Amino acid sequence: MNPTIKMSLDTRRKKETGVYPVKLQITFQRETKRYSTGIDLSKEQFEYTLNPSNHKGLFEAKLKRELNEIQVKLNGMLARAIEISNKLVDFSFYQFDKKFNQKKLANTDVYQYYETAIQRFKDKNRFGTASNYQSSLTSLKLFKPQLTFREITVDFLEEYEAWFLGKGKSISTVGIYLRPLRAIINEAIEDGIISKENNYPFGKRRYQIPASKNIKKALTLEEIGRYFKYDALPGTWFDKARDFFIFSYMGNGINMKDIALLKNKDLQGDYIRFTRAKTMHTNRVSSSQISICIVPEMRLIIEKWRSDNRNPESYLFQILDPSMSIARQGEIIKLFTRNVNTYLKLITKTLGIDKPVTTYFARHSFATILRRSGASTEMISESLGHTSTKTTVSYLDSFEDEKRKEIMAALTNFNL
Repeated sequence: MNPTIKMSLDTRRKKETGVYPVKLQITFQRETKRYSTGIDLSKEQFEYTLNPSNHKGLFEAKLKRELNEIQVKLNGMLARAIEISNKLVDFSFYQFDKKFNQKKLANTDVYQYYETAIQRFKDKNRFGTASNYQSSLTSLKLFKPQLTFREITVDFLEEYEAWFLGKGKSISTVGIYLRPLRAIINEAIEDGIISKENNYPFGKRRYQIPASKNIKKALTLEEIGRYFKYDALPGTWFDKARDFFIFSYMGNGINMKDIALLKNKDLQGDYIRFTRAKTMHTNRVSSSQISICIVPEMRLIIEKWRSDNRNPESYLFQILDPSMSIARQGEIIKLFTRNVNTYLKLITKTLGIDKPVTTYFARHSFATILRRSGASTEMISESLGHTSTKTTVSYLDSFEDEKRKEIMAALTNFNL
């Protein structure tokens, strides 16, 4: 069955000026929905737009011209609605709404698409990604308060880059802000509101997003050994920062967020088995589980900082409270990571290591040192900590437990 689509005058809502809203009216299987056109007309004016020849002498020339322009606009909207409906294999208001509203966005506001994406990430508890998109959106709005998809050209991107750098910002930050925009454009292409052939400004011989500056984030084995020997006053942030840095290094480069989210049930004998928070929100059918062999140094850290609540569903460490909202947990994790990094930098300075060490160094050091120790590149691929960890995670999980224990021993072979 095909829907009935027409323009109608919503006489249920007469305005003070004596006009009514003109609506796009769709009826399908006895259900009727009306869509705003943004146009208000009197009954006579609306009749004129439907059949001008029957109302030739009713209006003066100026109003006729205005009504003729309105007629063209309404006919265009009607034709677009019919076209969208005809392309749907099985008509539904949900599918029609999606296509109809997205078609309008193509010629209006990119930032509406941003807002939708940001809200979608928040709904999925991906507050970090939502924050990245918000930063990108804020920067673009400062450069151009209103922006349509068709205005995003190579020239526009080059002008934005020049404007951004002129504010004293770094080229790598340009890349950070433009990657969300590229994702938004790809989503719009996927939704069919713009075409890749005519509206995609990225790629070879077009605009290439600047890559982040490649700062070496790996420590040497000798430098790692200094953190293990660092003597901190028990119970202080110096003590905590050192311990969780070591825990991350020994734990397959596990990041601070995943450490905070570990639960008692993830502690399984000599192993910690968990799924990264980052991969939980992908479209994969299933996210690969990571297995961490618990070496003695890690077990001491677990017992030292472990929560008193041993319920399987409770958090392993005293970082998060189960009663916290997801948003509050995100704030606490950021604060925890910031504090660890602050004290880690002080420790690094005391150790005489001239590197901008952060918690992320533990992840890179884990990969680099194991690779130099003879572990297979499949197990600890170069992609660890970069754009994808899929290969690394899958190969780590495929190794036999005994082989994993042998390789993990290389992490503390300091020879000091």
